Amino acid sequence: MTSSHLPLRVLVVDNDEPVCTATVEMLEHLGFQADCETDSLSALKVFSDNPDRFDLAIIEPVLPGVAGLDLAIRLRHIRPDLPVLFYAGYVDEALSRRIESDHLGQVAFKPFRLNELAAAIRDRLPPGTKH
Repeated sequence: MTSSHLPLRVLVVDNDEPVCTATVEMLEHLGFQADCETDSLSALKVFSDNPDRFDLAIIEPVLPGVAGLDLAIRLRHIRPDLPVLFYAGYVDEALSRRIESDHLGQVAFKPFRLNELAAAIRDRLPPGTKH
């Protein structure tokens, strides 16, 4: 985790660039620093290069190439304490069960309001984290 006096850093991964950019803008409005990656492998490289740079990952679970769930698993292999929030327009029952059973994170449904995003992030961060 970054120092408590610095803004929290978020890695946003969504292959829909306008959605990724809009999410980054929302996060910045909330006082976070955020990076947008539209490709799973690029996101994995950015994270692998400096895993302590990020305090949270927000990932679209259905991505081309390396799926969002698999990306989350890879990120957690690198840094097991990384909080993950999946965000999606729809999650089927099987995907929902896998997220829950593998303890990968929680799901926020798009589109969401700023206060809903803030609440979902608070739920994923460790207690006592300044944000």
